[in-house]
Formats: sequence, structure tokens, C-alpha cells
Amino acid sequence: MTTTHSTDVATVQGAYDAFNSGDMPGVLAVMQPDIEWIERAGPYEGRYVGPQEIVDNVFAPVPEDWSEFTVTPDEFLEAGDVIVVLGWFAGTARESGTSFRSRFAHVIRMRDGLEASFEDISDAHALHVALGH
Repeated sequence: MTTTHSTDVATVQGAYDAFNSGDMPGVLAVMQPDIEWIERAGPYEGRYVGPQEIVDNVFAPVPEDWSEFTVTPDEFLEAGDVIVVLGWFAGTARESGTSFRSRFAHVIRMRDGLEASFEDISDAHALHVALGH
């Protein structure tokens, strides 16, 4: 994992830690009220605006679909107010018991120390296969 002293990177790292520990209030606390969240592909594909739409369409379905699901960032690359996070999704589908591991790139734009937009670019095929789609 790349280390840096950037406050924005520390904020983003904290959001990943909060997600993986099940601390949804901690994840939501680093989002702007008008955050735009884009899932380019996969079971949660769509464009969601605001934390509640993200919870309803991305976060809430995860424990319904997966008995285990982790998001492991490997690298944080910062360019001004943009942070690109490279890492891995891994999980086990609740219904099929099938496990997967897939690469992701997340593009996060910061505004006033909070996430203003989040874009997930990932290998959605692996998730669909594990879910039996």
C-alpha cells in the first residue's frame, strides 16, 4: 500500500477501513451530501446521487448477495483533488457459495475534504459469475 501524508488520502483510506469493518456511518461521514456514485458495471450498476441512494442501491444489497465481501486497496494515487485507488474485491456469493476475486480502480474526486464523486471501474464479470448471472 502506498503511504502518504495527504489528509484526503487518509480520509479515503478511512472509508475503506470503515466499509470492511461494517461501519456504514463511518463510510457515509466522508461523503458530500450531493456525492455522485457511479458503478460502471456489475450487479449494482447505475448512477446514484447522495448517500441514501448509495446505501439503498449499493451498500444494502451487498450483505444480501454476499456472505463475505471485502474491498482491499493496494495503492492510492493522488493528483490534486483526484485520488485513484487500485485494489481487489473478493467475496463469496451467499446463494451459490462461489468465491471470486477481481481487480478494481476507483476514481474519487474530493471537495472540501470529503468525497464529491466516486467511480468504480472493475471486472464485473467475476461478480456476475459468482452470483450465477
